[in-house]
Amino acid sequence: MAVSPDTAQGLIKELYFMGRAIRAALSQPEEGHLLPGGVGVLGSLEAKGACRQVDLAVDLCITPSTLSRHVAELVSSGDIARHADPSDGRATLIQITDQGRDLLLRVRVSRARGLQAALADWSEDEAEQAAMVVQKLRNSLAAVAHHTVVGEHEPVSTESQEVDV
Repeated sequence: MAVSPDTAQGLIKELYFMGRAIRAALSQPEEGHLLPGGVGVLGSLEAKGACRQVDLAVDLCITPSTLSRHVAELVSSGDIARHADPSDGRATLIQITDQGRDLLLRVRVSRARGLQAALADWSEDEAEQAAMVVQKLRNSLAAVAHHTVVGEHEPVSTESQEVDV
């Protein structure tokens, strides 16, 4: 095993605290009405395009019931729309609305400004290196999560998914 248990536990702790710091430092008033993770759902849906909820849940590494709560909230706020799947009338597709795209753009711009301020003493090279390491970690975790969801028989891509929230 390449990483020791102590290093893995330390990294888990740091990631937990990083998540808390990100939420505290970069959350914007526009997000106030959304469940935590709602912006991530919008960003993933924007990147994926119209799709079935079950497919989006797999992509997001969350349970269908968790995604259902997000979708219900985002539909009621007008940020996501539901419509019949033209290829299967029994199924429903969800897609981001123009209002949802506008919200996502405002949040992205605001978060980027906040992160720029927080990284004021970082060089561009340091920030790019951090992004590459975080992306590598995310891809490794997503590969394991997808492997668990889809089973051992399907290959899992660890290529970067272009989802920015």
